[in-house]
Amino acid sequence: MGKINIPSREKKILSLLNSKHGIVTGKELSTLIGVSERTIRSDVSHINTALSQAGVQVVAVHGKGYTIQVDDRNVLLQIFSEDQNYITKEDRLNTLLLKLLRYDGWYDLGILEDEMYISNTTLEKDIKILGKMIFSQHPYLKIERKDNSIRLADEEKKKRDLFARFYAKNWDYDSKEGIVLKHEEFKEDLLRDIQKQVKNTLFESGTHLDDYAFIYLTLAIAVMLFRVKNGHTIDNYDDDVQIDPDIKIVLDTLASAQNIVLSQGEYYYLSQIKQQLEFLCLKTYSKNYVLNNTDIRCHGIVNDLLAELYRIYGIDFMEDDKLFVDLTRHVQALVSGIVAPHLQNHVLGDELRKKNPFLGDIAHYMGNYLSEKCQIALGKEEEDYLLPFIMLSEEARYNKKRGQGIPTAVISHYNESMTHYLMEELRRYYGGVLDLHGPYSMHSKEQIEKDSIQFVLTTVKMDDFRKYFNTPVLTVSPILSEDDRAGIELYLTSLKIKYLYQEPKLQMDKYFLPELCYRLPDKSNLNTAFFYIEKTLKEQTGITSLKSFDLDEDYYCSLNNGFLFCYQVCNEIKQTVVSLVDLGKDLSCKQRRNIKTVMYVLMPAKEMHSLGRFYYMAMAFAQYQKELKSLFDGTSIEDLTFNISRGLE
Repeated sequence: MGKINIPSREKKILSLLNSKHGIVTGKELSTLIGVSERTIRSDVSHINTALSQAGVQVVAVHGKGYTIQVDDRNVLLQIFSEDQNYITKEDRLNTLLLKLLRYDGWYDLGILEDEMYISNTTLEKDIKILGKMIFSQHPYLKIERKDNSIRLADEEKKKRDLFARFYAKNWDYDSKEGIVLKHEEFKEDLLRDIQKQVKNTLFESGTHLDDYAFIYLTLAIAVMLFRVKNGHTIDNYDDDVQIDPDIKIVLDTLASAQNIVLSQGEYYYLSQIKQQLEFLCLKTYSKNYVLNNTDIRCHGIVNDLLAELYRIYGIDFMEDDKLFVDLTRHVQALVSGIVAPHLQNHVLGDELRKKNPFLGDIAHYMGNYLSEKCQIALGKEEEDYLLPFIMLSEEARYNKKRGQGIPTAVISHYNESMTHYLMEELRRYYGGVLDLHGPYSMHSKEQIEKDSIQFVLTTVKMDDFRKYFNTPVLTVSPILSEDDRAGIELYLTSLKIKYLYQEPKLQMDKYFLPELCYRLPDKSNLNTAFFYIEKTLKEQTGITSLKSFDLDEDYYCSLNNGFLFCYQVCNEIKQTVVSLVDLGKDLSCKQRRNIKTVMYVLMPAKEMHSLGRFYYMAMAFAQYQKELKSLFDGTSIEDLTFNISRGLE
């Protein structure tokens, strides 16, 4: 059989149908892939034409949707072995885990290969990775092997833990119908009955659980009933745990309705989960309360983490009791392993990282640190969860150092009505941050006490006017456009950085070597571009031990306008070196799309305390494309007006 070429979007359709093991509606496919249902129908028609002789067809089931029919799995293996493979490693690991959880006996590897459409080599690698995820770390459940078969060790609590985590991860929080389960493992009526019983019982007792905790408790109960009905019970229990009154009411009611008998161990098991969830949802920030109700190990982990952040980044979070409380409660959940970490929307997390890339870096470090100390596999979801905590902590530190609002003079040459509109818009967006003075007319600027003003917002575009003030001046429209607000936010960020982050020893332009700021020769993708950038860095700096940057493993941030910032710690250099590279065209690699510019920083560990300043520079470059382009057209770094205080327009 020759090579099969179909577009990447059509490969994704096949991948989704293959992974669903059932019928998928056209609407669901269009939502998952991001195209219209009409386009889905067109793609399906093309798939069937292209694969008509290969034994793979997408079958339309009237009134229901689509399913996949495969005569020869080798065809799928060939299709998905191409460069653009939409069956990700994460998808395969989840599928493998779920199959092992659902089947209590020995699972033949040959059957697994056929069912998952993967080779023996890929399956063996996935088994090894999954084993590390669930045995080397929490919940320490071993994958046992006998000849050519595998199974999960017979440890009921750990299996239930994995079941609940899997279903919590696949719960759909964004459905138009409300919060619904994506995978219909349980009967809809049963889930509805459990939710109703839990909701009513918690309401009667006045117990507060947030949506995630409510969902997790519902799933834990559903998993318990599913396992008990299949002959798997928990009979032992911890004497230190008391049966929770709410759990007793819920389980008594469900046991009667389902006509089953539950052991005392089931009551104790779910009581422990419910009590942990309730603790995580407490609306208290009393440090003493948390210290008295959490494991002393958690206190040590959090204190050591905050000390590490100060050592590496030079930022002191240790005086923030609220952050300590948030982190300690979270670490308690990770260490106990009773409940899964909260999962969030990656889109929201990515947006926060764009606005706070340096704090995103810190959240990434914190996630890796907690993964190691708590011995639990944590990914990007953990970073998404931690980032708002440290954003709030930094804002509190900033407000404490800054004091009152930033004295800001507003100068408008428009008439009274438009000027009034501008003032109201400024109050609406920045009333708690900017202490607004004015409005002043252009000809009354002499009335402004220049020594007391830290920022000037004006509708006037005049260089002489800007030179009159010795403070940052920004020209804005009276309607405060998105670009205007971005400029104000950039100034506020620069001011925050000035208060909070250590200043580099040299002027910023001294770190940008002219020979490392250039337009890249034509390259086909982001990986080859990075290879060239690193090769040039080695040649110009004389270093020999530079590790290749791994776009899959190492931390980087994607900012506005296709700007990518990354750095590596390199103690072979004496001071920080920055390479700024125009890629010449939009380049992509896997999930990284439309990258136009790369800022690559090499920094010795001794200068890491000034890393936040370089993140700010990246944000400024990403925002002001005109000035960035001028650099590659011949403007020197010394003359490049990248700082808003130099009058960027």
